[in-house]
Amino acid sequence: MAPQESLFLSARFATIAHATEDIRKAEQGVAFLTALVSTAKINLTRQYLKGHHGNMIATISAKLSSGELGSDYLRRISQALPESDKLFLSDGIGGCIDEEGNLYLRFDKQEAYLKRARLYQGDPIRMKLKFSLTRDPEEIVRVCRESGLVI
Repeated sequence: MAPQESLFLSARFATIAHATEDIRKAEQGVAFLTALVSTAKINLTRQYLKGHHGNMIATISAKLSSGELGSDYLRRISQALPESDKLFLSDGIGGCIDEEGNLYLRFDKQEAYLKRARLYQGDPIRMKLKFSLTRDPEEIVRVCRESGLVI
């Protein structure tokens, strides 16, 4: 198998901070998750939008290229997740892979701020991993299984 850093073209993280949230806490959560996959200095991007009721919403995002990703980052994510999350992901991994071969994971924003990785479907920090070598969902699941991300 090729080194893991060559499996992906990029990783993208994004979340929304609502008017009632502390933007800095949301940024710290994104920074924690990016630190799991990279030791490079990451630039977070903020974009301000108006919500349906005129309230301010901030989107916070970070994008990492293949050169910025750590050599064994899927395993690092796996080691940070509790077994219950890996079991949950194992049951639904097919729904996390799109037709372009991108893997999508959703992390709990509050837990990430507290420096803990937990999967969460609500108001999450979204992570998109863009595979470079395959679009085949079975191959992506195999890579996830080898890294310990799914059981």
